[in-house]
Amino acid sequence: MFSYILRRLLLLPITLFFIVLINFVIINLAPGDPVSITEISPEGGAMRRADQSMAFGSDDRYLQFREWYGLTLPILFNTWPGITTEQVSRDLDALINRSSMDVKAYDELRVRFGDQARFVMPKLLWVIMDPQESLKRRSMASRFFVRGGTRQAYLGANLTQQQREHNRKIEKDNLFLSQQVIKEGDSPADVKTKADKLAQWYAANRDIYNFEPTGWQRVKIFFTETRFFRYMGRVLTLDFGTMRNDDNKTVIYEVVRRFKYSLTLAIIPMLFTFVFCQLFGLWMALKHGQWPDLTMNVIFLILYAIPVFVVAPFLIEKIALPGYFPLSGFTSPERIYAQETTWERVGDIGRHIFLPLIAILYGSLAAQSRLSRTAFLEVMRQDYVRTARAKGVGTSALLFKHVGRNAAITIVTSLAGSLGIILGGSLIVETLFGINGFGKFFYDAIVNRDYNVIMFSALAGSFLTLMGYLVADLAYTALDPRVTLE
Repeated sequence: MFSYILRRLLLLPITLFFIVLINFVIINLAPGDPVSITEISPEGGAMRRADQSMAFGSDDRYLQFREWYGLTLPILFNTWPGITTEQVSRDLDALINRSSMDVKAYDELRVRFGDQARFVMPKLLWVIMDPQESLKRRSMASRFFVRGGTRQAYLGANLTQQQREHNRKIEKDNLFLSQQVIKEGDSPADVKTKADKLAQWYAANRDIYNFEPTGWQRVKIFFTETRFFRYMGRVLTLDFGTMRNDDNKTVIYEVVRRFKYSLTLAIIPMLFTFVFCQLFGLWMALKHGQWPDLTMNVIFLILYAIPVFVVAPFLIEKIALPGYFPLSGFTSPERIYAQETTWERVGDIGRHIFLPLIAILYGSLAAQSRLSRTAFLEVMRQDYVRTARAKGVGTSALLFKHVGRNAAITIVTSLAGSLGIILGGSLIVETLFGINGFGKFFYDAIVNRDYNVIMFSALAGSFLTLMGYLVADLAYTALDPRVTLE
């Protein structure tokens, strides 16, 4: 058994890697990104200056978010250092002659070219320095040159001395670059002065920022300057990022804050279902073909067919609103809950989650009971059961020791993958009953394109599901001595 567990644990990170890879690619290929949701911050922060907004694509806050989490990089492989001068010229012309493109295509090109700017700095500088180029092309090239040269500062209170010095240099460089954007109203002398200053800055920082990578450096960039590499680098250090709308709140903090709600609403129904579906399944199997079996089958079929978005409002209207049970929340208001004793708090929580548990439980109990009935019928028809009965084994011992343990294997298999739903929660139930759990949390993350939360959900859910299957395999050996893991 030890060698089996060891093999499964060794395969676990490999399996998680490919799960994360597939989910990461799908999420990043989906249309839109955090910047496309809104062009200003929730606090109402204004856009960047008009002469830079085209190249920068959004306000400082979201640009910083995209830079920090690698959203300005290609997904898996970075071929941008190989972009040709001809391609740069075509993109500049397309951006200048925007009337030939629809709004969506233009915006995609603007954002993509801005993200590529740091890898095509020499080509942009060539356009800026060429006096034969039109003023519009030189102006456009200077905007994206500034975008490529702009860097984001390190954030946080515990910065090293080296990081602080780097921040000071970045602040100085960013201010300098922002003042050198060529405008269409500039005189030829001003254009030449700004172009020369940009050229001088480029020469001084070319090696620092690796604007002209060598062959081996391009190979390194091809694999490491990508969104996926950046993300996995953080995951391996257990850094799952921050919230999109609040850099001071980490994903882990927000998940832990909701853990008790969704854990309660997931584990209790799971345990309740496992116990009672066995009892209902056994009863229906013993009464096979009789009226109790037929009646229970019809009841469970009807319960399984009723959607939760019908049951939950019904419970609220007929039971919660008349005052039999609390309408919403996981507990009473803090001013009341804080003054209660331990047992009073247990009762308070029980009253608040009674209706949500019913809304979550009824469907799974109906499905698992019917599955348990089938499992019991199959086991009861096995030869070893008939042999045990012929040898005079008592009914109770036969049902619970021989039939029940083997029939439970099917239910364990069915419930094994349910461990992953702990982080999924129940969106409808949590929303209708005002419970601040994982369901609504992850739904809001999907709507807001909060990549960090979505990816953590996929990673944590997959991990729990795989661990659930491992626990199920171990449970098989306890339920059926014939099952070995070697």
